[in-house]
Amino acid sequence: MSTGMADLIDRIEGMALDATEIVAVREVLSRKLIDVPLAMMSDKEAVELAQAVEMQTRRDEAVKIRLSAELTERRVAAKLGHKHNNFLRLVLRISAAQASARSKRAERTGIWHSITGEVTEPRYPHTAKALRDGAIGLAHEKVIFETMTALPASIRSDLGLWAKGERSMADAARTMDPDELKKVGLHLHAYLNPDGTFDDVDRKQKRELNTSKQGADHMAGIKGNLDPATKALWDMVAEKWAAKGMNNPEDPQSPSGNVDKADPQTIKEAAARDSRSQGQRNHDAFRRLLEMVVGQGKLGQHRGLPARVIVTMTLEQLESEVGLATTASGGVIPVRDALALAGATRKFLALLDNKHRPLFLGRQARLASADQRLALIAADRGCCRPGCDKPATRTAVHHLTEWSKGGRTDITALALVCDGDHAQVHDGANGWLTEIITNRTGPPGWQGRIGWRQRGTADPPRPNNSHFSELFFTHPEMWNPDGEDDVAWFKERAREAFGAPRSEPPIRTVDYGWRRPVAA
Repeated sequence: MSTGMADLIDRIEGMALDATEIVAVREVLSRKLIDVPLAMMSDKEAVELAQAVEMQTRRDEAVKIRLSAELTERRVAAKLGHKHNNFLRLVLRISAAQASARSKRAERTGIWHSITGEVTEPRYPHTAKALRDGAIGLAHEKVIFETMTALPASIRSDLGLWAKGERSMADAARTMDPDELKKVGLHLHAYLNPDGTFDDVDRKQKRELNTSKQGADHMAGIKGNLDPATKALWDMVAEKWAAKGMNNPEDPQSPSGNVDKADPQTIKEAAARDSRSQGQRNHDAFRRLLEMVVGQGKLGQHRGLPARVIVTMTLEQLESEVGLATTASGGVIPVRDALALAGATRKFLALLDNKHRPLFLGRQARLASADQRLALIAADRGCCRPGCDKPATRTAVHHLTEWSKGGRTDITALALVCDGDHAQVHDGANGWLTEIITNRTGPPGWQGRIGWRQRGTADPPRPNNSHFSELFFTHPEMWNPDGEDDVAWFKERAREAFGAPRSEPPIRTVDYGWRRPVAA
């Protein structure tokens, strides 16, 4: 390092810079680092640079954790009508899983304050310090957390013993990669719990069953831990329904249901034709179990509708039996599979305009009918608040204008909103309004859709595209004078349906910049 560079570093360290100024300096240095010529460096210099960048990246993760804790303590998300994790998703454009993981890490290793303003020690103090030092990364922290939470409850309740274990793991992590650290965790378990003793408290804590989001092939993964009783029940189901020849969707002659009533010769022949693996047979048995529970109506009702699989498809898809339909739970299913699943059940036809809004279905009562809810499931697919990905199965029917204020229970004046976001629509400070976007409040691509805007702000109402991934491939232009004629019908409809004075006048006049072309 040159003398001039050392002097510059000393000067920067001596400056009283605030967070914004520090980030600005780092931004300049980061841009320079991206374009720095690496070919002129020696092998030793390249390795040292990689190590230095890795350490800085780890420190950055510690800063992110600290900021997450700070935003939580300030209740920034709540002030804007959001839950903390969803707020992180919106402002940082990270996934729901990343937001959740960051919040949980902040709970374990973040800097928090008591009600009197005093700094409280992190739950994982030595891990937190190693993160701030840049000595370990998030993968190390995950191994430490999983190791410590996997200990028996009897050991976790011994705070002194637990603290020693956490410190040992954090110290080891400073000199090891995450894979090596896992082996240390196994040795720690063997030392603290040599008999491998776990009780009912441990088993109850570890029980879980989760499914992942669907992938590009529309398949969803499954992961979990079954307690002994549940495992015994599943083994019994699998013995009967996952046997060779049983419940084979590829074999029309395959027996299903009560095997005791099936012809033994039929079962034998079906088993001979069965080329499925044990895992595939388990899957098909599990599906048959779910079909039986749902088909027999054992689940009762869910938000005013029978607890059945609700699938939405277009008339074109129905006639061609091609494409992907959407489910009320937020998934997708091939149209052919959906039709096979529906069988002879009653179909429901919902007429939607080209903004995916129902044309009309009125009702002179406060509560929406089952048919109206079905139409809204087809139209909204889920919560209509921007950024919310809650599926229709986790929503309630919302009046755009409150029933108590003269709102109508007409399909054109209703929308689906999840319980958490529904509570944000109110007349108080920071409350939100829901309304149909018109030519006065939104660009052509948004007109006719449900929009949300916050009281006391100049923000225009915005729709939710989370449930309409197809819009990201054919997204309407934000400024498109040639497209004005395409939405003339919706403008007329908006004038007719919402020509009456608004229940609340606009807070202030806003100059919407997106209405003017932007020079290239």
